Amino acid sequence: MSGTLSTNFFVSASITSETTTRITESLSGITYRKAVGSQHWLMTVTSKSLDRAEQGELFAFLAKQEGMLGSFTFVPPIYGSTSSDNATGTPLVTQDYVAGLSSVRANGGGGTLKSGDFIKFSNHDKVYMLTADVNQDLSSEDTFEFTPRLEHEVDNTTTIIYNDVPFKMMLMSDRQVFKTNLDGTSRIEISLAEDH
Repeated sequence: MSGTLSTNFFVSASITSETTTRITESLSGITYRKAVGSQHWLMTVTSKSLDRAEQGELFAFLAKQEGMLGSFTFVPPIYGSTSSDNATGTPLVTQDYVAGLSSVRANGGGGTLKSGDFIKFSNHDKVYMLTADVNQDLSSEDTFEFTPRLEHEVDNTTTIIYNDVPFKMMLMSDRQVFKTNLDGTSRIEISLAEDH
């Protein structure tokens, strides 16, 4: 991996969930659907107005990725942390879970995590989204329901990250273009894809 893309450059982010589904319709009109491949997150981030020094720093980071070859971590603005203002602690998964499940139990956290918050398990790079609120009470086991389904097993040494969730990303193009205004400032829009 080639570093961390700073959130400080960006003022907006669009996040998309992409799942590929194959649909087949029989002669009798029955439709069959099957997920093909795995889900991944796509992002389009737009920079603030960048001065010459900021342009250089960001452009150097992007060039270092060698187009779509490199990967890096990125915490998206606004969405990178829980929307709750009272979540505390570090939830720890309480038992072993196999890939393919869409919920786990954990304890050690306090406060509420909200449906739509992103989470990441400490033992692999994939990022998940909560599909139900989690009301943590620090002492009992709490159920974390999420999408997509677990891509890797987790065990009772795995923690759950819900603040500053690091997405492992890659550029979606080998070409990155800076357009500079007459006043020397510029803006850039970058398309990213989860790399897991």
